[in-house]
Amino acid sequence: MTDKSSNGVRDGFNVRQTRVELPLENTNLDSELQTDLLICHLFVNDGRSIGDITRLGLDNQTVVRALLKRGIILDRRKSARANL
Repeated sequence: MTDKSSNGVRDGFNVRQTRVELPLENTNLDSELQTDLLICHLFVNDGRSIGDITRLGLDNQTVVRALLKRGIILDRRKSARANL
């Protein structure tokens, strides 16, 4: 994944990436990583919403966790706790 510049707010999350680079060879990746990369690709490169991605059979929690884990979006919980 590349480009840590700000990409605005989407689906209520601050987006940190403007482009996701996918590996050319992904058959050796475990299924969880493949799913994470697909979610990130759809969200960033294709501009799909979290709701669009969940319609592909993934639950909301899986989608948001993948985006957080891969650094695509910022965790809103951290900023909420910092303001207390």
